[in-house]
Amino acid sequence: MLTPSGGRSRKRVYGRTRSEVFERLAELQQGSRRGLPVASSELRLGPFLEDWLTNVAQAKVRPSTYHGYAKYLRLYLLPALGKKRLTRLTPTDVRTFLASPELARLSPATRRQIHAILRAGLQHALREDLVARNVAKLVVMPAARSPEIVPLTVEEARRLLEAAEGSRLYALWAVALAVGLRRGEALGLRWCDVDLEAGTLRVVQTLQRTDGRLDLVPPKSERSRRRVPVPDVAVTALRRHRVQAETEAVERGEPLASESLVFTSLVGTPLEPRNVNRAFAALLAGAGLRHVRLHDLRHTFATPAPPCSWPRASPPASSWRHLGTPPSRSR
Repeated sequence: MLTPSGGRSRKRVYGRTRSEVFERLAELQQGSRRGLPVASSELRLGPFLEDWLTNVAQAKVRPSTYHGYAKYLRLYLLPALGKKRLTRLTPTDVRTFLASPELARLSPATRRQIHAILRAGLQHALREDLVARNVAKLVVMPAARSPEIVPLTVEEARRLLEAAEGSRLYALWAVALAVGLRRGEALGLRWCDVDLEAGTLRVVQTLQRTDGRLDLVPPKSERSRRRVPVPDVAVTALRRHRVQAETEAVERGEPLASESLVFTSLVGTPLEPRNVNRAFAALLAGAGLRHVRLHDLRHTFATPAPPCSWPRASPPASSWRHLGTPPSRSR
């Protein structure tokens, strides 16, 4: 019989009756004559998924996604299903695994992610003619209930910026509120990506911590690579922030290059994303505002005009003029 590697091997066929054996053998012979390989019954799911992750998935996904795949593979998929023969994995095996006590302790989103990893790996096995079907696709996960997100109102946003007065990161909060960038997109912004005269900026890279180090990587998707307008409140904040950045660069004995990141530490290094989250939480507490995630400011930016919030006559971005001019900032 033809094997997936292009060679030939002897294949044993079993059945409860002689006619069943002859029928299965005829099917295999007919498929082999048509060029369809016969999957090896010895290949285990664990080694296959490890090979798929290293040689297929790693080249297609972002570094942070790859490390997430590797973690879930190591902690859950390999211990539970790794010794299963690839050709003998059944929908019942997958369903039992997803309902196991080990996974029951995880969030629904994490369980769906683990299921998606297994489904993607088995889909590659199907393309390689190693399995006859993708059994993970036959297992349906329950629909997820998205948590309700209540974005900041204009009044809350104004209080947030007032509390940030004099803060070194004032411009970062203004950009997050008025432009709707993701955290990594804002932290990966360079001065050459910002056109203060035209009032626009380009999103071309994002800052992420992966495998213990900070990396500048492409945006989340092609749609994420974009040019966006910057409202006046954020333009003014960025102008003042640039003056401060130039002063700090001179004090460090180096010019502020066009390729320099907009938001950096005092020594000019990229900002640690987790520290930015902590600073934002402290800012909310200092302003006496309810807790929201930094990412939720994207929803604040995108929210249509509800009563007592965005003016109905204007889109969200234009209503930032109602926040007023950014306050002067001290060092």
